[in-house]
Amino acid sequence: MTEDTIAALATAPGEGAISCIRVSGSDTLSVCDKIFKGKHTPSTARDRSVLLGDINDGDGNAIDQVLLTIMRGPKSLTGEDVVEITCHGGIIAPGLVLRRLAELGVRPADPGEFTRRAFLNGKMDLAQAEAVCELVQASSEKAHRVALRQLKGDLSGKLESVENRLLDLLILLEANIDFPDEDIESIEMDRVEGGLGQACEELEGLLEAHRRGQYVKDGLDMVIVGKPNVGKSSIFNRLVEKDRVIVSDHPGTTRDVVDGLVRVNGLMLRVHDTAGIRRAGNPVEEEAVRRTREAVERADLALVVIDSSAPLSGEDREILAEAGAGPCLVAANKTDLPAKAELAGLEVAGTGVAESLEPVRISALEGWGFDDLLESMKKLAYTKTGTLNYEIIVSERHAAGLRSSLESLSRARQAAGDGISPEFIASDLRHALDCLGEVTGRQISTQVLDEIFSRFCIGK
Repeated sequence: MTEDTIAALATAPGEGAISCIRVSGSDTLSVCDKIFKGKHTPSTARDRSVLLGDINDGDGNAIDQVLLTIMRGPKSLTGEDVVEITCHGGIIAPGLVLRRLAELGVRPADPGEFTRRAFLNGKMDLAQAEAVCELVQASSEKAHRVALRQLKGDLSGKLESVENRLLDLLILLEANIDFPDEDIESIEMDRVEGGLGQACEELEGLLEAHRRGQYVKDGLDMVIVGKPNVGKSSIFNRLVEKDRVIVSDHPGTTRDVVDGLVRVNGLMLRVHDTAGIRRAGNPVEEEAVRRTREAVERADLALVVIDSSAPLSGEDREILAEAGAGPCLVAANKTDLPAKAELAGLEVAGTGVAESLEPVRISALEGWGFDDLLESMKKLAYTKTGTLNYEIIVSERHAAGLRSSLESLSRARQAAGDGISPEFIASDLRHALDCLGEVTGRQISTQVLDEIFSRFCIGK
């Protein structure tokens, strides 16, 4: 347990109804005794009690009326004595309280220091500690939900299960290595190989969860493409619920890629409006079309817009073929006008998923069909993310540790299958366990901890 006592504002600075100041460390209660005046003294108050009173300055004058929440260690967030001071919001009141704490030797907390102390004091492992940061930075409901599950130990529980089974195998291997002439259970290489194979499958599943989890965390890129003047910008404006792009009857108004955020069923889609794909008539148009094609190649999903009030053209079919190389959705716009496009059995070449797609019929002018469009966008997004019934966001650091562990386990599995000496299998198995230990923080350097917690905000 660290010796010094720290404090920081745990709520966002600025105007608001209340502010919360978190204090943690061995001197927390004695310092609060000196600055708090109420019916009860903090150091003698019951654990989990809330006290009403004043914070006083050095001359005994009231700074602010506050609530003090007492949480004694080790049954606290950090494992130390913790007090949360709820004062009035704004800049002045919390600033004066923090200044008074500093006068009594309480130092300002570093970024993420409360969570770091929780980790160091065994209140959570490193994967759970990192989930605190993911929770604060979540950009969608689903990202928030999966970060919360990681905070509650979903990832840690899976890794612990794998580690325990690998440890059993390692103990068996090392016993036969150290005591070859003793009456010890003989090594069954089929059992070892099978156990290693099962562990490999579980780690591969977690790495797949990393890929899908990144879509949940960072969002999916969806590009809107089509010929000029089919209504792409009008659709974009309705989806992002803002007039972000100039809409005009003149074709070629959009010259650059513009993006906006759309949340669909808890997922975040980053929607990109693009210039119409057409034969360029000048260098500016040529650059606009080039950027559109680049956006299509980078995008996770494509929304191809066609004009239902005009017959399908060769350009429409070229765009469908080009955008249909990945997950693709077709929107037939301008359904408020008489239909002239033949939409039955519309084919999207190159998807390898379906021979034809049924377009979603919409009118960007009247706002018709956008509920159906959003529902289709949700279904299309799940072609990338999967069902996400059991979501785990695995960070890049986690993924690197899992890959290293998987490589070592794969070598050990191959060695077991080839009948190679147990010493080599055990060596790879130990390295695999060390890599998993880096993910949970069982084996981690101070330098790595500094890097991880430096990304946290102050007060966490």
